[in-house]
Parts: sequence; structure tokens; C-alpha cells
Amino acid sequence: MIGPDMTLPVDEIRTFLGSLARITGLRFSLFTRGENHPSFILGEKSFCMKLRTTIAGDKRCSDSYHSLLNLARDTKGNVFDMCHAGLGMITVPLTMSGNNVGTLVISQAVVGDLSDEHLRFLRSLEEEVGLEETGFLLEAVRENPQFDRSRMKNLAHFVIAQFTEKLVSREMLEDTTRFLLEKYEELMFLYTITESISPDREYRKTLSVILDKGLQKLSAKSGFFVLAAMGDARELVALEGYGDYPWEGKPDEVPKPLSELIYQCRGPAVIIRPSETSPEWKKELGALLAYPFEIKNFRRGYLIFAWENVERIGEIELKFAKALANQAASVLHGVHLYRELADLLFSTLEALSSSIDAKDPYTHGHSRRVADFAVMTAHAMGYSPKFLTMLKIAGLLHDFGKIGIAEGILTKEGKLTDGERESMMEHPAIGASILSKFRAFSNIVPGIRHHHERFDGSGYPQGLAGDEIPLVGRIISIADAYDAMTTSRPYRRKMDSNEAQEELLRHANDQFDPRMVKAFIQALEKRE
Repeated sequence: MIGPDMTLPVDEIRTFLGSLARITGLRFSLFTRGENHPSFILGEKSFCMKLRTTIAGDKRCSDSYHSLLNLARDTKGNVFDMCHAGLGMITVPLTMSGNNVGTLVISQAVVGDLSDEHLRFLRSLEEEVGLEETGFLLEAVRENPQFDRSRMKNLAHFVIAQFTEKLVSREMLEDTTRFLLEKYEELMFLYTITESISPDREYRKTLSVILDKGLQKLSAKSGFFVLAAMGDARELVALEGYGDYPWEGKPDEVPKPLSELIYQCRGPAVIIRPSETSPEWKKELGALLAYPFEIKNFRRGYLIFAWENVERIGEIELKFAKALANQAASVLHGVHLYRELADLLFSTLEALSSSIDAKDPYTHGHSRRVADFAVMTAHAMGYSPKFLTMLKIAGLLHDFGKIGIAEGILTKEGKLTDGERESMMEHPAIGASILSKFRAFSNIVPGIRHHHERFDGSGYPQGLAGDEIPLVGRIISIADAYDAMTTSRPYRRKMDSNEAQEELLRHANDQFDPRMVKAFIQALEKRE
């Protein structure tokens, strides 16, 4: 057993918390057992860094942290409090086998809205701690994310669950070290798998690795994950597989009779083929091990391995399958949390882009369609999921600068004058200027600024040519032009899809990147 002297896997924890810091915008500070100085700090904001530049400010920050740490260690549970600057902070004590192994502090959240009283307090705080640059804290605090007390507690519970599963897996491996030393690759896998919880990685690859290690350890013929459908727990859908699926028909649709057998498993169970003539089972596979797991009480999943026949599933094999199932549950819950945050982000961005499109009655839904066309093109070209996410945001916001264009120009039904056209041509620069103030958008701003450049260098605002034009801008320009051509305008009829594609091909090499045009048309034909 791992005793009180066990140490935390700090590097693995840092990787996981780094992802959470990027997603939430909060600060994460890890204190190992008994230490009053953090092992590392992730996601720190300029607000707190500025406060600690004076002796008085640094002392106040330290006192806030140590007071919270001591209270958490006494109560042995989560503690929510406000720091001396009025920002929310919560502790997450980490325990293993009843022993405290460390404490995590999640902080720098603005709890609720910034009130006038809070702003007055920050002005007085600047004077009390001796900051010479007045007004800095008022600006810096607005960079901090807004979380209410309930969301902070939910985040703390999520982090505890992740650490608990990691440490339980670690303890189990120590219990069977002698056996697992013969399987060094599996050992390293179980220690490092949680690094793949980071949402910007392809989680299906992580699930494939889990299955691959399980097949090696259990000498199974195939392995796969199935999830209960959101509306009907008895309806199972295959998520990821390695090797041949044991059923006939579509790989992702588990046949009803087999779904019912799997659904009835409330713990690890071996399922034997009911008969030689069962049509839903492949003849060469006669036995399954089904290991159910819960994805944080919102969805049920099953880790399943298949054999031609199996003589014995021992305790060690079941422990190993349990560890794999726990890892899968952690990965899938991380994906679920990330998707909730992503849905919130994109819902906000779509509402913002719709408000811009609404200024022009002829471009309703334009930004959303441009984003979809752009992502479709980049996906066909094999770009990473991270790039696709960035591109979708750029597509939704590519016309953001129209917020600074007079409505009389945007809604004009006739041809624009030279002066009006010059004003309209300013919208990419206006949008880029506004969005450049937000560090989160730094990667997409160049694409937004230059989505009206032309491949031959005759576009605007800078007359860039060829590969000088940012990749995001080159892709969006094609999606933007196609949607404009296939949408009705007061001064011309809309084109059908074939006409618009011919127009794109006609202007490949002068207005558009020919490689992008080819990818766009191929992806569009595949979609249609």
C-alpha cells in the first residue's frame, strides 16, 4: 500500500491544471503536504502580480493564502473565502488513504458583478499597500473571470474527482508492482494517461491507447467503448473500437439483444454468446467482459473486451480493467466539461455575430455560414481540431468591424459611392483593432484583418499576396465569397452552388489561393 510518505505526481498534475487554467482563466496554486509555499502557480493575473510588488501588498496576499490553507487543513474539506482584495478563492484538499498529500487553491475569481463598493475598496487598497500607479487595479480586475460561489464549488468537486481517480489508479499499480514490472509499457501508460485529459488533444486517440493497452494485458481479440444514449439508457452506441466489433451490421450501432445484455451489467460481468446461431454475434467471438462506469452521474458507459472464448478472468485482470475504465471516465468527463464551456463560448459568439449580421437585413446568418464553410474546408485539408476551433471563432467574428460602419452604408440598396466603399473597406481593420485588445483572440486577429486581401496582392487593407496572407484569412475569404454569391442581394440575384463554384475556380490564383479553392469545392461536393 502507498503510505503517508507518498508524493504527488506534480508534473502530471501541472499538465492537467494548465488546461483548466486556460479554459477558466483562474489561478491554480498547488501546495504539497505541510508546505506553505506553492510547488507551482498557473494562470496568475496581472492584478495579483501588481499587488505583490509592494511589501505591504505581498504580505496581505500571503496572509490571505495561509489563512485559507490553515482553515482547510483544520476542516479537512473545501473552504470558500474572499481574499484581502475581495476576490473569490477556494481550497481543494487532496487526500489518499485518509492521508493529506497536498492542497490546491483556486483563486482570482470576481464573485458576481463588480460593485461600486468593490471598486471604491480597490482604490483605497492601492493607497494602503503603497502602489504608485493609481487606477491600475481597477483596470486589471476586469481581466479576472466572473464566477459565482456555486460554480467555484463545482469546479473544486471536479478537480477532486480527477485527482482521486488518478491517485487510486496509482495506489492500485503499487499493490501489483511485481506483476506489472513485466509489463513496463502498461505501467507507464497508467501513470501518464491523464495528461490526455487536456481538451485541446484528440480524446479518441487517448481512448484508443486505453483499448490497446487493455488488449495487450488481457490478450483479448478486440476492445471497445459503448455509451448509453442520452435519452434512453438501454440504447447503446459504440464510441471507439480497437479490432473487430463482435456484432454484425454498423460498427456504431449495438444490436438490441446485445444492448440489453450489456445494460443489465451493474458491475463487471462476463457475457457468453447465448447460442451458436445468435445472428447479432460474429461466430469467431464467443465471450465478452463488460465493465460499466459512470461519467460523473450524467451518463453511463461500458468498457468491453471480446474473446473467441475465455477460460478465466482473475482479480488482477479485473483490477486492470477497472483502472482503464476509471481513466476513460476521467477523459470523457473532461471532454464533457470542455464541451459545456465551448458551447457557452460559441453561443455567446454566435449571438454577437448575429447582432452584427442583423445590421444588414441581407446577411442574416452570414457569419455562422462562413464559419461552417471555413471549418469544413480546413477539416478536409487535415488541420488539427485546435486550429478548427480557432478558425470557427474567426469565421463568426470576421465581420465584427461592421459594428463601426454606419447603418446607412450597410443597408443601402443601391451601389455604394467611392466614399462609402472606402468606409466599408475599413471594417476588417476596425474588427481586428477591437479584438486585438483581448489576448484570447491574438491568433485569429491577423486572419480577420486580412480576409479581404487577394492572392495576387490587389486586395486590402495592406495588399498582401500569396502566403503573406494569413492562413485563416485565405480560408475565410473563400467561404465569405461563396456565401455572398449564393445569397440574394438587392442589386443582383443569387447564384446557385455550381455557378458560385465556377466563379471561385475562375478567380483562383488572382483573388483566391488555388489550393484552398480546390479543398473547398471537394469538401462542398462531399457534404452535398
